[in-house]
Amino acid sequence: MSIIKNFDTILELNLSGELAHFRKFYTNASSLTYTIPPRTAICGLMASILMQPRDSYYDLLKSENLGVGISIPAESVFRRQFFTMNYVGNEKVINDVSGHKQCRLELLMPAVGGKLNWTLYLATKQGSDDLLDSLEDRIRNQNLGFDVYLGQRQFRAEIELLRKFSKEDISVFDKSDYLDSVVSKDQIVTLDTANFHLNIERMPLEQILETKGKSSYRRSVRFADVVIEATGKRLFGEFNNLIELNNEAKTRIALL
Repeated sequence: MSIIKNFDTILELNLSGELAHFRKFYTNASSLTYTIPPRTAICGLMASILMQPRDSYYDLLKSENLGVGISIPAESVFRRQFFTMNYVGNEKVINDVSGHKQCRLELLMPAVGGKLNWTLYLATKQGSDDLLDSLEDRIRNQNLGFDVYLGQRQFRAEIELLRKFSKEDISVFDKSDYLDSVVSKDQIVTLDTANFHLNIERMPLEQILETKGKSSYRRSVRFADVVIEATGKRLFGEFNNLIELNNEAKTRIALL
């Protein structure tokens, strides 16, 4: 993806929490969850920090303006458990069981005594937009606007800035023999699958706001089959269009 060459700043963030539910777009009666926050969920988090109104930020946070990479820290453990939820349409039927609608909700949970953690990489072009430039200061100072959540408002999250990479700390590789983040299947040429715990999850990456008559609604316009190493191991093979960060591990990431 040639647009990765436009970015000159990357923020490395840690996103963590106790419970999460990132609803798979194709589920109905049983709400399944993704293993990672989809790009659309991360954009929602950033919009919340920037205090942007609902559905107003899709153009601001489109892929040309904001690159998003996601890694699972090494030796991570994710547990999944279903809970049955009673949903009520309005307050008049709270005490009327016949008006309740049951739905099975799958939650992501950490290992006992631990936390859910993901490493986020936000790539921007410094000076291209004042709002995006303010993200670093807001997160560094924990001025989190409307606050951050892991998929639903009851699942509170924490986010912290780990490191900022400037232009001289970023290299673009057209081809790479290893990878340290989740990646779109389209960017994989070959992949070593031995001794890895791989998931492939189809998820939306980008949304737009459309208007039809007097109604407005959001629509997903870009999807990908995302390959995830569930325990955070470095993957080996041949990959296209990665960014290398100038740190001790020479971390290489893909942007969704």
